[in-house]
Amino acid sequence: MEVWIYAGRGLRYREHKTRKCGPQPDRYWCLKYKLDGRDITEVVGWWSEGISKARCLEILSELRRNQRTGRGPRTLREMREAEEAQSAQAALEKARAQASKLTLAQFWAAEYRPRLMVTARPLTVANNDKFFKSVLSGLADRPLNALGAADLETMVVRPLMEKGRSPAYIENILEFVSALWNLAKSKGLVSGQNPKTKVRRPRVDNKSDRFLSTAEALELLAALKKRSMAVHDLALLSLFSGLRVGEGLALTGADIDLENGIIFVKDPKNKINRHAYITAELRAMLTRRCRGRPKTAKILAEGTGGYWGVSRHFRCAVKELGFNQGLTDPRQKVVFHTLRHTFASWLVKKGMPLFTVSRLLGHKSVKYTERYAHLDPEAQREATMGLEGILKP
Repeated sequence: MEVWIYAGRGLRYREHKTRKCGPQPDRYWCLKYKLDGRDITEVVGWWSEGISKARCLEILSELRRNQRTGRGPRTLREMREAEEAQSAQAALEKARAQASKLTLAQFWAAEYRPRLMVTARPLTVANNDKFFKSVLSGLADRPLNALGAADLETMVVRPLMEKGRSPAYIENILEFVSALWNLAKSKGLVSGQNPKTKVRRPRVDNKSDRFLSTAEALELLAALKKRSMAVHDLALLSLFSGLRVGEGLALTGADIDLENGIIFVKDPKNKINRHAYITAELRAMLTRRCRGRPKTAKILAEGTGGYWGVSRHFRCAVKELGFNQGLTDPRQKVVFHTLRHTFASWLVKKGMPLFTVSRLLGHKSVKYTERYAHLDPEAQREATMGLEGILKP
């Protein structure tokens, strides 16, 4: 049974059976007082942890004074809550003071990139690494809380426009900076409005109008086959299924159902899972790629060199064929994404409804597929001509 020892008005303690504080037994201090007619009992702590009789008397004196005046905490619990709030405020002010010197590069290395490695795919991490090193190097030493729209315009948007980068690419860079800034704000390191919201940037239609004819597709596949069989296979997949390069690189053996002729496209760019279908052109290639590999292995990533390796081989093949020679409008140039456009264009030219094409591409809305409508003018003509004679008696 615990024995409490009286140590003065409102103060008592009990001794530890074995533990010492110096030569004497350790003491556990407790306050006891009345508040609004109620008995209040609150433990203060151990002598060995710095709680002495003198400290307990100081606390009691302060609490009694606050009870008389009606100002400040009236219980030990309220006193501790006030101290915790004060400590939290001090920590926040210290963090803000440090943020005045925290640079974009420091925050990227200490906070954003480690978080990204846990939440994002390796391809996304690699893309962000490239963005930071190649595009944002001029802003790396800029204090994060001093970053403004003018900095982004002069050191990001204008240089990229001068290099001929597309508005979509520029928007991706700005979204990247915006995500960095939003994370810093969530940690209380910056305040105010996100600088990206005030950036003036080009607003033009950058949708690609280019797709390949069957002859061009055959030439391109032959050129890719000479350079990299892995990239050739990835291009063939995109031509006959409409998969994006990242979707193709992410495919594993478990995503390929050769028996039923189905490809499961999981966790794509727009988060809408879908099915693609295996044509005769794809079956032989996928069978070869899946043979002897575990179900968990990525069947199209090996030998490509990743996203940037695919892009490099593809650019070299297109340059060899002269597809982009003399072209300055990026919408008319052949890039890997052109293969996805080609898949959709071929389907529309064969009379496939836009809604079906939209579902195969994984578009969120058919409005994104309407760019291909002009490729099937006969269907539109037939629909219009079907109205002939409708007003006759």
